[in-house]
Amino acid sequence: MPDPRARAETDLSRFKFVRPVRVMFRDLDGMRHVNHAVYLSYAEAARSEYWQRVTGIACLEDFDFVLAELTARYHAPAGLHDELLVGCRVTELRRSSFLMEHEIRHAHDGRLIFDMTSVQVMYDYEAGRPIPISDLRRRQIQDFEGRQLSVRSKKL
Repeated sequence: MPDPRARAETDLSRFKFVRPVRVMFRDLDGMRHVNHAVYLSYAEAARSEYWQRVTGIACLEDFDFVLAELTARYHAPAGLHDELLVGCRVTELRRSSFLMEHEIRHAHDGRLIFDMTSVQVMYDYEAGRPIPISDLRRRQIQDFEGRQLSVRSKKL
């Protein structure tokens, strides 16, 4: 009989970064499943860890992007003590922004629980304005993802 965890990993195989999460009591709402906003926190934690791994940033003060937009879709509920896998990846690099895809699956059966796309904008916190993605960041991201992601013709 095939290992169900292997199925979940296969379903997340397009993600080079995957973070495990175990649902805790505080994550639940009155309906006894994970509250919708908690999935956004799971995705945020994965996005932050992804960025630290890819760029080498270690301090909060060194983060150089802001979240500008997101679209979330809920597919199935998760409950207390469920083990989940959160995958995230950069899918496109623009002039000053980049797109990410996030997916949460049940670790044991591969069931899709949640998916989200987001737009992040590189940001100079001292100047208070967006900045272009540096060549260094482009190289770090594309090296980690193992493919060309730049789209120079789109705005944002």
